[in-house]
Amino acid sequence: MKIKTILVLAVAAFCSMSCDKKTNDPKGVDFAGSYNGYTLANCNYFQNMISADETVVITENTDGTASVSFTSSTWGEFTIADAQASASDGLCTLSGSGQTQMGMGGNTSTYDCTFTAEIKSQSDARMKFEIPAVMGGMTLTFQTGEAPADLLLAGTYEGYTDADCSYFQDRYTDDENVKLTANGDGTLKVVFESASWGTFTVESATATKEGEEYVFTGSGSVAMGMGGSTSNYDFTLSGRSNAAKDDFSIAFNVPAVMGGLTITLLPGTAPTTEE
Repeated sequence: MKIKTILVLAVAAFCSMSCDKKTNDPKGVDFAGSYNGYTLANCNYFQNMISADETVVITENTDGTASVSFTSSTWGEFTIADAQASASDGLCTLSGSGQTQMGMGGNTSTYDCTFTAEIKSQSDARMKFEIPAVMGGMTLTFQTGEAPADLLLAGTYEGYTDADCSYFQDRYTDDENVKLTANGDGTLKVVFESASWGTFTVESATATKEGEEYVFTGSGSVAMGMGGSTSNYDFTLSGRSNAAKDDFSIAFNVPAVMGGLTITLLPGTAPTTEE
């Protein structure tokens, strides 16, 4: 009988501990702090528009609810005054509603928004701001950590090309562009279509962050020639860009053409050359 009694008490204690671990008491939740990461914006008009170096600040109110402040240079200001907090198995969840100031060209308007968050730690958190009345329904998803290089680099880079080889230097062409598309697996598809040089396609370029810059590399084959006759030549790709994508260099090197031909896309317009 004594052994049975001890077992019953042990089971009761274990159940009590389990209930305590899954408490919904917001005052037992540690969620306050500044969260650094990036946002992905989605709506009817675009998908996965990324913004790096974002910060969400969460403070705890005296009643155990959460005050959320998010100021984005891209999307505006978001304020949630009293999000409800709960905790279960090491995961803190927040939910609430508030308002955002959003606009374009210096004109802003106020919109209602909802907020949800799942927080495991200061460095592992995911938050969502939903604004139904903007662009057919916009959702901003905030994630802690570094922005994925492939998503951040995706876009169309416009500028001029500088072509160099053994036979000539600084042959400039204005109004050129290179398009980078995220494949969804961390790599990029890179396409450079030029009336002067042909079409360069890299199906799967690797992308990484190095210091304050993002770099991407790859290889492919390009059809080049003269007088309607073309041949295929192997080329390598080497590119770099800052997060704002306004300072970049994208180079295509074709070793077997003209003693080694390199075509580099740079921002802006071509330098003026002396006649």
